[in-house]
Amino acid sequence: MENKVIKARCELVDNNGLKELVLYGPVVNGKAWYLDSDEYICPQNVMAALKEADGEDILVRINTNGGDVFAGISIYNILKDYKGKVTVKVDGMAASAGSVIAMAGDKILMGVGTMLMIHNAWTFAAGNADELRKVADDLDKISDSISNIYMTRFSGTIEELKALLNAESYLTAEESIALGLADEEIVEEPAEPTEPKEPEEDLEEIKNSIIGKYIAMRKESDKAQSKGSFYMNKFR
Repeated sequence: MENKVIKARCELVDNNGLKELVLYGPVVNGKAWYLDSDEYICPQNVMAALKEADGEDILVRINTNGGDVFAGISIYNILKDYKGKVTVKVDGMAASAGSVIAMAGDKILMGVGTMLMIHNAWTFAAGNADELRKVADDLDKISDSISNIYMTRFSGTIEELKALLNAESYLTAEESIALGLADEEIVEEPAEPTEPKEPEEDLEEIKNSIIGKYIAMRKESDKAQSKGSFYMNKFR
């Protein structure tokens, strides 16, 4: 799926007395010469904003395609250490490192149509076979550390979580809530009274359905890649 550019914004604003920390755009480790803004989501900017918030309860608004995994982990821990209550609201997408940051919320809200995206760590690499094997081992360790963060909220087993990470899963608000990765979907009140809804499915059934779907998708993807690799090797 193509990632659209989200304008960088990392600032604390006052919304009628409520402190809101707006985290929009890429997650980076810090200001670099090639960045065109001082407002990227980075640990230094988040720490400065929280210092300004001075322990008051905050609402963290997230819309990001992710970025540097260790910057995301650092911001997660900075928010967890904050002495005020942290409510997270996903305004658009909380993907990759952005979904790690979202897990820091004492309560996680998702707006209408929003999504979480979770996946294993990945990187670009070059080198000989030994170097590339080391990169793969390092990525496994990083993925395990990310899993530990998701497991603080995830309602299933580590094996179920890893199936979702392997599949690079885009999760709706309903799916995220069923999996324990969010608490509530913020919906607009209907203008006119509507008919009562049928009773919702049991959350355990929804969770099992989600995990089964992503496992099946992963198997199909692996099968397609294996077939492509066969033909590539055969005719190389």
